[in-house]
Amino acid sequence: MGSISFWMCLVMTICTWNKTIGCTWMKTLPRSPSMFQVFSNNTITMLQKMGHDVSRGPQITFPDKQYRQVNNFKADEQIAFISHTLNAIKKLYSSGKYESTAWDQKGVDKFMNNLYRQTSELDQCVKAMKTRLSKSVNRVNKKMSLHFKFLKHYLKREDYSAGGWEDIRTVVLAHLQRLDTTLSSQ
Repeated sequence: MGSISFWMCLVMTICTWNKTIGCTWMKTLPRSPSMFQVFSNNTITMLQKMGHDVSRGPQITFPDKQYRQVNNFKADEQIAFISHTLNAIKKLYSSGKYESTAWDQKGVDKFMNNLYRQTSELDQCVKAMKTRLSKSVNRVNKKMSLHFKFLKHYLKREDYSAGGWEDIRTVVLAHLQRLDTTLSSQ
């Protein structure tokens, strides 16, 4: 009887331990950034260095409303949103049609590697959390998917021109900065 109690206790501990550990990629130690924050800051810096100032005004609206809604999500729902949005950014840049830009290919490769690392780590977090997303999270993610679909069509319409990529880079930079502050507000 005692061994059954021990094994039940051990199984319960392991099951709840996984839940309490949560997403270590997003956790911070006192006075130090999380791994996500380190990679996020590097990705933002790389994207800033890739581009140059464009004289024309912004051609693309930013989904501020969705980000305001995300601020009201629970921490695990915010992580799911961040993962979803970073995956959309990665998909957008995966076209590889940068010939018209003056971007350094090594810089683009580093940027893509950072994005890949962030998305793979966050995807693992979301998978481990096994959180059932609320209707509002699914609705926001759907609207963000439509936003990124628009960005993809915008690039095609601009014929993957340097100006089109600069517009995309500017919007994606705003996304990365907002995602970084979303994490900070948890």
